[in-house]
Amino acid sequence: MSVIKVVTTLPNSLKEFEVGEWSYALLSEKIVGCIQIEKIKSIFSWEGKINSVEEWKMTLTTKLSLIDQIIEAIHATHPYDVPQIVWHTVNTSQNYEDWINEVTMDE
Repeated sequence: MSVIKVVTTLPNSLKEFEVGEWSYALLSEKIVGCIQIEKIKSIFSWEGKINSVEEWKMTLTTKLSLIDQIIEAIHATHPYDVPQIVWHTVNTSQNYEDWINEVTMDE
């Protein structure tokens, strides 16, 4: 099993409890084991303009075998037309990997 970190962002217009509800839904579906939430500033090009906005950064910890379900879940509920969805494999302790496997669904 490979543990991965998936990063997406949500608009700062969402209240903290709404971000919590969004996170809770992913955890309830057992497609992620942990979500870390922080406020960030993003600078990006969109429709020919440079934008600078505050956003919520969501770092989801899960296993690689669930990436398709995570992408589908993000697209189904995300307010952006093109949400950021990036991921990478991470090295973890065996205990942490076992815990992620225990709290997420089987492939």
